[in-house]
Amino acid sequence: MSNNSKQKNSVYMMMALLLITKVLGFLKLRIIAQLFGATHELDIFWAAFTIPDTLFMIIVAGSLNAAIIPLLASVLHKEGEKKLNEFFTNLMIVISSIIVFIAVLLFIFAPQLTSFLIRSDVSQSILNFSSRITQEDFKLFVDLTRIMMISPVLLGISTIVTGYLQTRREFFITSLAPLMYNLAMVVGPIIFVVGFKMGVKGVAICAVLGSFLHFAVQIPTLRKYFKEKVKLTKKSIVSAVKDSAIWKGLKLAVPKMISTIGEQINIVVNTLISFSLAAGALSSYKFALSLYLFPVNIVGGAFAQSVLPELSSKADKQKEFKDVFNKTIQLALFLVLPIVSILLVLRLPIVRLTFGVGEFDWRATVLTSWCLVFLSLAILSQTLSQILLRAFYALKETWKPLLAVGVGIVVNIVFAFLLTNFFSHYYDWRPILQQVLEQIATANGSGVVEVIKSFFADIFTWCTTRGTSDMAVGGLSMSLSLASFVELILLFCLLNKEVKIITYKDTVKPMLKKVLNGILMAVGMYLVFKLFDFKLDTTRTISIIILTIVTSLYGLLSYWLGSKVFEIKEVGRFEEKVKSVWEKLKKKVKVWVK
Repeated sequence: MSNNSKQKNSVYMMMALLLITKVLGFLKLRIIAQLFGATHELDIFWAAFTIPDTLFMIIVAGSLNAAIIPLLASVLHKEGEKKLNEFFTNLMIVISSIIVFIAVLLFIFAPQLTSFLIRSDVSQSILNFSSRITQEDFKLFVDLTRIMMISPVLLGISTIVTGYLQTRREFFITSLAPLMYNLAMVVGPIIFVVGFKMGVKGVAICAVLGSFLHFAVQIPTLRKYFKEKVKLTKKSIVSAVKDSAIWKGLKLAVPKMISTIGEQINIVVNTLISFSLAAGALSSYKFALSLYLFPVNIVGGAFAQSVLPELSSKADKQKEFKDVFNKTIQLALFLVLPIVSILLVLRLPIVRLTFGVGEFDWRATVLTSWCLVFLSLAILSQTLSQILLRAFYALKETWKPLLAVGVGIVVNIVFAFLLTNFFSHYYDWRPILQQVLEQIATANGSGVVEVIKSFFADIFTWCTTRGTSDMAVGGLSMSLSLASFVELILLFCLLNKEVKIITYKDTVKPMLKKVLNGILMAVGMYLVFKLFDFKLDTTRTISIIILTIVTSLYGLLSYWLGSKVFEIKEVGRFEEKVKSVWEKLKKKVKVWVK
């Protein structure tokens, strides 16, 4: 078999593993939803999970993936295998020492940290946890934090191993590692929660077990290349700390680390606010986030990874850089808009089909789909933002995007507080909006003015005081979506200042046509959805499946026809790609048959 064939088979295998990993990720959440629903106990788990996850994201994901891991490849190519192993040893010692030290501190002071987060004067004055958090809840929060604090240590070490093995071009085993993590999270709850009746502590143990498997599955392959033993002695630590390459990598990672810290502040604030709402609000928000992140990671992630090398090669050629950027943005927008429309219109049946089993009741379905309304819009901005960030990286500009990210963080935090309060009065202001619509329908101008005056007279109170409606959690999704669009606009402006990439002909006009086509698709889908909703018995799963498939197919057909009418170029490129894949598939089938 030729090297080219081996490489293709390797790519197909990795794609298959990625698909299985994503499927297991959804299955993991479905099992958790089935066992716990959207409950206060699961809220405590998600809140406690935020602390070790933040440690991992800042120390590992924020630094290793940004700069240090690429240095491994550089060391191998320039200085050879022996130097690579020395650098890998030093990297393991430095990063593992930092993570273990912080993890031990957080383990010891978990009660004090938990008390600060949910019992301090600041948190009480803003979020008023006292009405919801009992002494048993506090103890469970601390216990879960301590159990899961083992996870970032294992994942941190495992991530360094992943980088080393990828440098050695061992992509299969590194793709298998996250699959093993998700597999533990799928099988584990059945053993620890159903079998041993351990509740959410069983899920926490599964997270640790998954982290261990993530690391353990890579050890045999690691031993093929790395025979040395890593010892944490005073001499080895001093030697590792003196390695200038590590500090060079950390210096390069500073912008990404700052960005990651900002993102984690966002996550912590949103978690605390949702944790202060009605029981199950945080869990519903997390379930909605998983549905929102799926297309963002698949579409946005794929485009971001594939476009970076091409943009980097065109960084010194402004016209070619602009052409590549605009083609990528337009194609990503073309592909992501129908996903946004489908999630927006079919949010209830999608949530019900994805999570609606066991303890995941109708209330949980409504709250999760309510969050998904606003998050579905953010799919658009987040997908495009990932491409814009790669454009900055291609230009070797890492600091300017931080301005946009920073503004987005501030917008999210401020509006998360204001909008959760506003939506907590949902049943107070909704009747007023209905009155406005009624007055408009009857062409009563003076009536409309009076009702609007009444609405704005109370809006300050609604935004600054906490009501009782479960709909408050929608404010978190709306603030995230708003912040995401603000960040996108700023990134566009900053990039356009750096390189003139925005023109009406190549950027604005094609975008407007696609957005209009997406809106028409959503409106048509809504009408079809309502028509079939009245005809079918949607208490039965088969009816929900039929409703979802028929409405989605209509939407995709209308989007395709609309693309033809609006003369959207990307539809032709997409059709050519589909034909190409189909022809290759037919050839493969013929070979298999023979």
